[in-house]
Amino acid sequence: MRDGYESEIRIFRPRVLSDDGSPVIVLIYGGGYLVGTNMQLVPSARALSAMYNATAITVSYRLAPEHPFPTAPEDIWDSLKWIAQHATLLGADPSKGFILGGVSAGGQLTALTAQRAVKEKLSPPLTGVWLAVPVTTLTEAGIPSQYRSDWVSRTQNEDAPILDVADINVAKDAYQPDATSDNFSPFMYADLAPQLPPAYIQVAGLDPLRDDGLIYERYLRDNGVKTRLDIYLGVPHCHHAFFPALESSKRFRRDMLVGVGWLLGREVSEQEVTNVAGEALGLIEVDINARAAL
Repeated sequence: MRDGYESEIRIFRPRVLSDDGSPVIVLIYGGGYLVGTNMQLVPSARALSAMYNATAITVSYRLAPEHPFPTAPEDIWDSLKWIAQHATLLGADPSKGFILGGVSAGGQLTALTAQRAVKEKLSPPLTGVWLAVPVTTLTEAGIPSQYRSDWVSRTQNEDAPILDVADINVAKDAYQPDATSDNFSPFMYADLAPQLPPAYIQVAGLDPLRDDGLIYERYLRDNGVKTRLDIYLGVPHCHHAFFPALESSKRFRRDMLVGVGWLLGREVSEQEVTNVAGEALGLIEVDINARAAL
């Protein structure tokens, strides 16, 4: 890291290494900038590696309140640059796909890092981003003026389960961001927006962050960026993790694999996802006794 801090990453390589390298998929966990580890997205990393013969990497960042803004986005940027520069050492080839993705706060870090990658001309460039239930702003003023009238989910879902507006305010007070900084707002450089990579976005209908994701998708689309959007009606923030047995939660996890495939230019069926990665994503029941007998 820029300040000498050593950050942990976890690398998941395909079982069969390709002679000419594999796509790179970098994942960022969420937790309101207050909690979380890079273990959270291990199931997703394993599933993506298996599905697309990819090198999947879960990165880390320092957390508030001990490390307030802008430590997290700076840590992620440092990690991404290192991965871009050393991909071949990991048996990967970013020219086959260089995807960055994250959940919740990790989704915001994804959007911010993609914006910075364009601004600072990251080489090799990102080829796609995945944002799941992302936050993009703290106040209406952080939304581009043409979309502000549609930013209503903070009010509509103020007391939603799992994540409510009070929780968002706790995270805000601990993280202490500058809402006008390009290390917090992914809407800072409209002139660069057309250069952003294609985006796959997942949004939950009962989430106070719902409109953050919907508006970011519109912002990208209005600037000519290819987007793919999945909406899960009537379910709260990160329902896929807190209520994993729900059918909508399984669909969320299955859609993630299909959506990242779209970013990689690969079309896969739901059945293929279940066959290859169903166990890693909790889509199928596993007979532990039968496995132990093998």
